[in-house]
Amino acid sequence: MIDRGKYYLLRVTRTGSVYETLHKRVGPGYVGYTKCEIDYSRQVMRTIGYSEVSGLEIGYSPSQWFDLVPGSSKSDMYNYVLENVLPAYD
Repeated sequence: MIDRGKYYLLRVTRTGSVYETLHKRVGPGYVGYTKCEIDYSRQVMRTIGYSEVSGLEIGYSPSQWFDLVPGSSKSDMYNYVLENVLPAYD
């Protein structure tokens, strides 16, 4: 399956070893905003919420923590934050 969307990391905040991300996916026909938490000490992630209206419209409805699937958009975001954002916090 080919994902024709483009992803943009809009915000990253940190609380302890957990990083909260807000990203935007612009795809054919719709725009979606997703908020996630990444726990780098355990190398897991969870989705906090989603909205097609705006990042401000995302409620708090966390999923279970999950392992990342290599090659998935969540895995790509995890790796991007690990390589490009975390060094700025250390």
